[in-house]
Amino acid sequence: MPKKAITPLNEDFDFKLFVTIARKNAIWFFLFLTISFVISMLILRYTAPVYESSTTIKLASENKANLILGTAKSGFLDANQNVIAGDIELIRSNVIVERAVARLPLDVRYFAKGTVLENELYKQSPFHVEVLVKDSMVFGKQFLVDFPDAQHVTLSYYDISNVKKVERFRINDWIRIGMADFKISINDYVSINTLQNEINHNVYYFQLLTTLQSAREIYGQLNVLPLNLEANTIAIKYRDKNSRKSADIANAIASEFNKYDVEKNSEVANKILDFIDNTIIQINMDLSNSENQIEEFKRNNKVIDPTTSATEVVTQIRDLQTQTYLFDFQYSLLDKLRKEVIHDNDIASFILSISGNSENITVQQQLTTLQQLIEERDQILIQATAESEAYKSVTIKINSQKELLLHTLDNVQNQLISKKQELVKRVNEYESKFGKIPRQQAELTRLQRLFTINEKFYSLLLEKKAEFSITRAGYVPQHIILEEAFESSVPVSPNRSLILATCLMLGFLASFGLIIVRYLLYNEINALEEIGYYTEAALLGIVPKYKREIPVSQLLVDKNPKSVISEAFRSIRTNLQFISNETGSKIMAVTSTISGEGKTFNAINLAGVIAFSGKKVVILDLDMRKPKIHLGFNVENNHGISTLLIGRDKPEDCIIKSGLQNLDFITAGPIPPNPAELIISPHMDKLLDYLKNIYEIIIIDTPPVGIVSDGIPLIQRADYPIYILRANYSRKMFITQVNKLMTDNKVKNLSIILNGVEMSKLKYGYGYGYSYGYGYGYGYSYGYGYYEEEDKHLTLLDKFKSFITRKK
Repeated sequence: MPKKAITPLNEDFDFKLFVTIARKNAIWFFLFLTISFVISMLILRYTAPVYESSTTIKLASENKANLILGTAKSGFLDANQNVIAGDIELIRSNVIVERAVARLPLDVRYFAKGTVLENELYKQSPFHVEVLVKDSMVFGKQFLVDFPDAQHVTLSYYDISNVKKVERFRINDWIRIGMADFKISINDYVSINTLQNEINHNVYYFQLLTTLQSAREIYGQLNVLPLNLEANTIAIKYRDKNSRKSADIANAIASEFNKYDVEKNSEVANKILDFIDNTIIQINMDLSNSENQIEEFKRNNKVIDPTTSATEVVTQIRDLQTQTYLFDFQYSLLDKLRKEVIHDNDIASFILSISGNSENITVQQQLTTLQQLIEERDQILIQATAESEAYKSVTIKINSQKELLLHTLDNVQNQLISKKQELVKRVNEYESKFGKIPRQQAELTRLQRLFTINEKFYSLLLEKKAEFSITRAGYVPQHIILEEAFESSVPVSPNRSLILATCLMLGFLASFGLIIVRYLLYNEINALEEIGYYTEAALLGIVPKYKREIPVSQLLVDKNPKSVISEAFRSIRTNLQFISNETGSKIMAVTSTISGEGKTFNAINLAGVIAFSGKKVVILDLDMRKPKIHLGFNVENNHGISTLLIGRDKPEDCIIKSGLQNLDFITAGPIPPNPAELIISPHMDKLLDYLKNIYEIIIIDTPPVGIVSDGIPLIQRADYPIYILRANYSRKMFITQVNKLMTDNKVKNLSIILNGVEMSKLKYGYGYGYSYGYGYGYGYSYGYGYYEEEDKHLTLLDKFKSFITRKK
């Protein structure tokens, strides 16, 4: 049994075979690399460069005024300002980006078309467009601009119905179209005329974009990342095809982030100041009324000072009344807070104002928790939608916290009411003591008391206003821009080195993959020992590839008896003794699978080397469908095997002597219509019996058994059945025909000769990559036609030489 089964793929890795295949496909390797290099150059040539600008910011948020006034201890106004992740998400948000877009000239974008690419003329346009939008459909449309001369302009566009319109009007004149009104002015006509002459007309166009459209475009190219977590530094990077635009956008985003931070922090103090201002206005009116009442009372009753006995009572009542007003202030503040909470407004402004006792501390803590939850919800909304689970979860927490806060406010307000009622009761008790004081003097004292209380409350409000004004003034940009973005002259994309290396690598991988595929699909026989893996047939020897042009006779052993090819045939002749060394005449049948494997060449040269040893040899051309022996010896083919087997000629009339002693041959004769029937006829047996009496070795050149079965009976009868395979030509599956002859057709002593082995490989014991140029015309399922005149593996030069030789 053979050692291995024949498979369509080359399963074993052979490094030398791999190298040989790689050498054969070297042209593909260089072709793929060349194509890859050309592709990389085309990519670099026709890919618009992208520039990146970066600005570095150090994040910080410390309010100096709060530290001075001691209000920073609440930790609310500055909460989460140093959280880098939150600031990064804020910079990425549409809030900052849209603010940055609004401060840049991005509402009208100008472009110039090139031969392949187009450039955005950011702040470099040679013309300027003013527009009054009447229909939002105008946004995003392209308006082609052509300048036939320095006084006129042509505007081409598609209207709302997608119909192309062309409008011609004068420079600096307003033109009215359905979607907008335009006025175009020229900044540099020389540049316009130069570019239009170089390329073509309609080289310029412009687009109108909304702030949201521009912001969406910026989102995709904006990258904000931390640089140093310990130093609180981040980088704002933006990429664009225009270097100047890239730098401006990065700087604008950094600047708007700083402004937004100041505005957001100042907003809390502003709300408190608004509340204090409104309260001051009301107290100021009350104070004016009190002053007027005192003046009027004194004028009418001619009273100047209160009595000494009333002073103590008045002092007590005034202190109690002051507390009552403070309770009223706290109650009104809590009531305003309640409304803000119910309507889901900003409640940050009430954190600092509700302090001073344990009840307000509880409210303050709950209020701080609520504000933190609201900020957490707003932060989630930056990264997700209102339908996300995280947003819903925080919303539930906010509602619960609101309910808790409202409940606490109810309790605190009820406590304030109770305390106020207690104070009022005490005030009433003190006022009852005024019965002993003259009525007029008591009334004056009461009016003076109200005035004093309003005056103190007014002073308190002014003091609070001063504090929060200082707090607001303390909010300055705390985020430091360490490095502003600048225009880059070197694009980040396309990366020349990366693209070149990638394309070359892909070219290398493609060529390497081709070699791998060809190696895996390589199914040709390369070495004699390789044949031994798939068959138990005897390995008779190898025949080297003949380097020079093969003579017409194909008999080479007589031309140079000391050549390597002659030594190879002598070695095969010696090995034949191990197959059969009995005395008497022997029959040798030489066959192959298909044409082109060197069957006739080996038969002729084996006959020649055996004749050199002194034995009489005759060659029979039984390949009657495609005879070749007569061509090899350059004789006519009018008589031969076909005429012998039909009884028209006698053997002695058809035997032709060659130029080599002891070597005769019989040609195939005219091609018969029934060669198979002639070979198995009794005349064939008679012919062989006749020849055995004359010759010691009868060599039969049989038809290829892979195509026709004519020669199988002769192979079964042969003493030396020889099967020819050709290196780098015969496929491994051809060996199945060898095994079939041995098993199905019971051919004994079948031996194999590997033909066409390249000598340079013999030094290493391998036979890879060899070719042999014989012209056999047998058809086969692999594309070899039985009636072809030439082997398709011949080079054009070989075919031409063979054609000329035959014509001669």
